[in-house]
Amino acid sequence: MPYFSNEEAYNMLAVYFESLQNAVIAEREYAVRYPEGRRHSRSVFKRLANRLRETGNVQPVPLKNRARRSRTEENVINVLACVTNDPHLSIREIARDLGLNYSLVNTILKEHKLHPYHVVLHQELKQADFDLRLDHSVWLKEMVDENPNFLSQILWTDEATFTSSGKVNLHNSHYWSETNPHWQREVNYQNRWSVNVWCGILNGEIIGPYFFEETLKGDRYLEFLINDLPILLENVSLQIRLNMWYQQDGCPAHFANVVRQYLNTAFPSRWIGRGSIFPWPARSPDLTVLDFYLWGRIKDLVFKTRPTTSDDMKERIRGAVRSISTAEIEASVNDTVKRLSLCIANDGKHFEYLKK
Repeated sequence: MPYFSNEEAYNMLAVYFESLQNAVIAEREYAVRYPEGRRHSRSVFKRLANRLRETGNVQPVPLKNRARRSRTEENVINVLACVTNDPHLSIREIARDLGLNYSLVNTILKEHKLHPYHVVLHQELKQADFDLRLDHSVWLKEMVDENPNFLSQILWTDEATFTSSGKVNLHNSHYWSETNPHWQREVNYQNRWSVNVWCGILNGEIIGPYFFEETLKGDRYLEFLINDLPILLENVSLQIRLNMWYQQDGCPAHFANVVRQYLNTAFPSRWIGRGSIFPWPARSPDLTVLDFYLWGRIKDLVFKTRPTTSDDMKERIRGAVRSISTAEIEASVNDTVKRLSLCIANDGKHFEYLKK
């Protein structure tokens, strides 16, 4: 059975050539003109036009079953030509366009050491952020050099939001290449969720979770720090609490004047955050263990199946926290050292693609 009906292929080609062979415009125009039809990416329009030029036909040239599975020089060249022309193609698309067996295409790509690198989501950075990230990384790295246990003395904190729809699925985004092309996409994490949760990490243990039932504002956050945080820390030894540093990011609730005044009193010269003498750099989730490790780990556990209610989601979050071992947490906190070094080496810019 052909991938396209002849009518569908002719309609696509008509739109493509009417768009002066601009695949970006063609993709958009086709979706408007045929709203009930299938959506096709710009690369499909290009391949369809190339096939028409090369073969005079809109359908792939059918191969005999043996030819579909044969590792001939021609098949190898055609597969490699496909990923060179469009590195975003999936194995299935290549196999379909060339009329080859899926496993044959997969074998050819592996033999030539081509790997399907997935898109990496990263927070957008502004030019002014680089120096702030660099200053913070240098300072924290020096603190660790003086005291190798310093990271475990920090209560790393953050809030996250969860919805029943789960998380972004990156599985079908590919870029075939012999080396990692460092393909990235900027994303904005300021979304609305149904459950708001706070967690902390201190001395290899997860503190919390604690759920906020309302929008987090300065006065509510202050109430949490004064009344609820001490309860969450009841099982932490007094010695650890006396030497503990407090870390937070720069969200508006954290920056409230009453919150900063309280932190200056409760943690004199021992808190990290916006407005502190040890400021937290904006837009830096790659430098805090809650963001680069914990939330993703919890979401993987929570969304194995879709939560049914907010209460169900809360219970799943509690269960996920209980299931994570101290060794795993400590290893993730220690990874901060490598991240600081990479941030310094890259002058405060994105460094995730440098991690091995």
